Amino acid sequence: MSLPFEMCATGSRKACVVDGDTIWLRGQKIRIADIDTPEVSEPKCSSELALGNRATARMLELINEGPFELKAWPGRDADRYGRKLRVLIRDGRSLGDILVSEGLAWTWSGRREPWC
Repeated sequence: MSLPFEMCATGSRKACVVDGDTIWLRGQKIRIADIDTPEVSEPKCSSELALGNRATARMLELINEGPFELKAWPGRDADRYGRKLRVLIRDGRSLGDILVSEGLAWTWSGRREPWC
């Protein structure tokens, strides 16, 4: 993918970032399957919101740094909300792993962990 992404707002959902682990691409909502980032829509505390905003901004930067591939999540195509489960890969590295290495996400363990 090499579309220019922006922050999601009302209107088009062609290529935008919802938060650190959710994007829209060509009308399809995608959950970045290999990470969990702090919530920005319903944070449990102010520090979660602050870190979530940083993770969201960083994912937007990473996505716009160049083309990336979407890889299917082994064994599951979509989550219970209907979002496609995908890993974003550039040059053999997960963009999610970059967020983990920067302290802005956790590797997905199969369940949410508290950020507060």
